[in-house]
Amino acid sequence: MKILYIAVHSHVGWGAEHWLNKAFNEYNIQTVLLDFRKEQKLNNDSELETLITNKSKDCDLIFLQRADNLIPKLFQHIKIPIVFWSTEPIKLKNDVDPLLESNIFSWVFVHSYSCINRIQNDFPHLVNCTSIMHNAAPKEKIYLASNKSIFSIFNRNLSWRRKFWLFPSKKIIKIIKGRFGDEYYNDLRDSLIAINIHYSSKNLDDFESGIFEAMASGCIVISESLDKQSLIDLGMEKAIIQVNSPSELKQQLLYLKDNPSIITKYQKESEIAIAKNTWHTRAQTMKNKFKEFCNA
Repeated sequence: MKILYIAVHSHVGWGAEHWLNKAFNEYNIQTVLLDFRKEQKLNNDSELETLITNKSKDCDLIFLQRADNLIPKLFQHIKIPIVFWSTEPIKLKNDVDPLLESNIFSWVFVHSYSCINRIQNDFPHLVNCTSIMHNAAPKEKIYLASNKSIFSIFNRNLSWRRKFWLFPSKKIIKIIKGRFGDEYYNDLRDSLIAINIHYSSKNLDDFESGIFEAMASGCIVISESLDKQSLIDLGMEKAIIQVNSPSELKQQLLYLKDNPSIITKYQKESEIAIAKNTWHTRAQTMKNKFKEFCNA
């Protein structure tokens, strides 16, 4: 199978696109890569349309990921199936709405159950060809380090909402931002606990990639409340400590500081959970979906 993989491929060595492409190749899916953000800067819409059409000619399928600000016209001459994965919550952002309003997709993967609700309400023609694709961790980065020098860490982008949540615990959480790739994973491997707070109140059921990456690095995760069904899907009901307020977050951290055996218990549950949620797992699911359309 050969696919044209249109995504943000500039994150060499890190990012979902890098690890997913590696998994595709290991599952005998040959990929032709097109970085749409890079090409948007170099080409106008007409030139980008020609580029996509030409690159797709000897492919079996197009896999489109993210696709912020791309327009349906770019795909008007495509004769092969197109599968789309909107990795940004479509309840929070609407930059892919023109694509979702079109009829160009054979299948659409979305990020959460609230995204499914928006499909039902705003794009009903996609209801029967949409499913959830959760984030994951690179199996290559699963390193359950035991020597930890940091008690707790928050190392995602900061929003005002996240700052509000973290403020009461600022003396016991190390806040790091702007570090990616190996530096990002090294910070996690040095930490006992990773904190997850939703970026916005508009995507409270989002299951962010940082959760998987923290577990892969041997952290336990304390998170603002997560979607129950997503936890069931991922087999993480027993692996994550959930809190409902900034004060509860602080209380939980202080409790764990005095009860290290509880941390050990959650580390074991996290190890079991992360083994089932790698990008290779997601690539296999996607490959099965691709086959449905390539063999049709």
